[in-house]
Amino acid sequence: MLKKALEIIAILIIIIGLAFAGYWGYSAYIKWHDRNIEKSKELEVIELLQKQQGTILTLRTEIAEIEKKVITDTLKEKVVIKEEAPTYEAKKAEIIELKKEPEVNAEKIEVARVEFEDRINEFQESPDKILINTGDGKIVLYEDTEGNLVSLESGITITRHRDVEEVKKELGIPVVEKKDKDFSIGMLYNDDFTAAISYDIVDYKKLSLNITGYDFESPKVGLDIAYDINDNMEVGAGVGLIDLKEMGILDEKDYYIRLGLKF
Repeated sequence: MLKKALEIIAILIIIIGLAFAGYWGYSAYIKWHDRNIEKSKELEVIELLQKQQGTILTLRTEIAEIEKKVITDTLKEKVVIKEEAPTYEAKKAEIIELKKEPEVNAEKIEVARVEFEDRINEFQESPDKILINTGDGKIVLYEDTEGNLVSLESGITITRHRDVEEVKKELGIPVVEKKDKDFSIGMLYNDDFTAAISYDIVDYKKLSLNITGYDFESPKVGLDIAYDINDNMEVGAGVGLIDLKEMGILDEKDYYIRLGLKF
């Protein structure tokens, strides 16, 4: 009885672990995907400006107004962060001031804190950070989520000139769209052939981590890694973990290979 209970607990732990791995992998993919979408948009803007030499494109973000233009082979960017912009330093100063009367300003403090945390997150996620010592103080610059060079402080004007082709090389990473085909059905071999159905829990480029059900006369569940041969087919290898009929972990390792058709 105790052995049965321990096996059930072990199964639950495995399932929870797989679910966590799937969630973590999907979250990481979404962040990666969003970053590449922004890079793709910026690349399109630069290519448009390159064709329309001298045309000024004006963009506005929450904290800045940006002008971009291309002259011959140079991308010229002018970023103006106005005095009233809700930058990191501005929100920090606002919170300090509001906290002088915390009970009166409770709601305003909460709103300012959310904006302050947004600036912190934006800064921490930036791939490029620059510290400039001015003698009397220092200025911190960083790239926002759209690739614009901005500052932690308000009232700053930033001018940046970059070689167009170098920028395009940096941004020229193709965006890989997430497949809608998370399931596959096909054949599995582990000393004998059997039908199998798999679910993709973590997907990275052409590789995926899958939960696979097979041997339906004596149902089993395995974990495998698969490689996408093309958009419709994958080949994988893994190991059986759970015997559903006996509701327990397999006593002997059950290695297998499989070929699946995705849908």
